[in-house]
Amino acid sequence: MVLSPPYTATLEVQNVTCVTCAPIVKKTLSRISGVSQVAIVERGGLATATVTFDDEKATAEALAQAVTNAGFPATVKDVKSARSSAPLYTALVR
Repeated sequence: MVLSPPYTATLEVQNVTCVTCAPIVKKTLSRISGVSQVAIVERGGLATATVTFDDEKATAEALAQAVTNAGFPATVKDVKSARSSAPLYTALVR
């Protein structure tokens, strides 16, 4: 059996405006199968969620959709493999 490396997705999360918002986002992400670690950094209504996950059980897009469904619009900013520091995916910022 070949194990895939964990991946790290960086999500930009909107509407994180109260003291309970970040914990809700973290709990939402933590409940997804394949997610092993979640870190949230808040800044003025926006948050950055850094999520480590198994790509055989979850996708970065599914992570963002789960957060969006919880009421916090989220977009994937980048995804990196644990074996490489180079992003596998980087959103275009305009």
